Amino acid sequence: MKLKIILPVNTTEYNRLIENSVQPVLTSEISIDIEAISQGSPFIQSRLDLTMNAPHVVELARKAEKEGFDGIFVTDMDMCGVEAARQAVSIPVIGGFRASAFTAMMLAKRFSILTVANVEEMQSEHTRNFGISENLASVRPLNIIVPNLAEDDARQLILEHLYQEALKAIELDGANALIFGCTGFVRFAQPLAAMLEDKLGKKIPVLDPNCCAISYLALLVKNNLSQSQLTYPKVA
Repeated sequence: MKLKIILPVNTTEYNRLIENSVQPVLTSEISIDIEAISQGSPFIQSRLDLTMNAPHVVELARKAEKEGFDGIFVTDMDMCGVEAARQAVSIPVIGGFRASAFTAMMLAKRFSILTVANVEEMQSEHTRNFGISENLASVRPLNIIVPNLAEDDARQLILEHLYQEALKAIELDGANALIFGCTGFVRFAQPLAAMLEDKLGKKIPVLDPNCCAISYLALLVKNNLSQSQLTYPKVA
């Protein structure tokens, strides 16, 4: 099974980070290839970034299908170019949001999103679009931007901020599970879950967006499933 991971950002800075993030869920039957777009914004933190970068995601999706890949993960919680790419190719294309949100809903009634700055409304909008607003407890942003997530010296501080916001989401907002609003939150899920269990004495699901998405994409490929061409009519 050959899976393509498209980074919808005009930089290769995150390639190795994302590659390392999915290693825990890869099996001997899964091979991955990671490629970033070569035009557009170097990060996604607005609707403008989404619009600028989406055409380049579609271009890479078409290329991946021609190269014989079985499925595509666009590593972005805001699903940059995903909906359009689903009409451009026949192989399954997924983003990060639904894989994380729907998994959280299988494990808990309500979830909160821990995310970067200035994206709260955009990410709340996803839950409205997918009809799951009642399952969203809150969106809690940290005072960081996407490039901060690649800084090794900021990792411990980010984890502490995640912990503080996670406690608020659970104790004040009624969250029973937690997802991240950016796929750049790499390998924070397990340490955050451990900190919460130490504090609360209970296991709280904290979902890694990249691991959830790759696992879900592999499930689709194994079951010979792809996006419905009634919902997403193929466009040449």
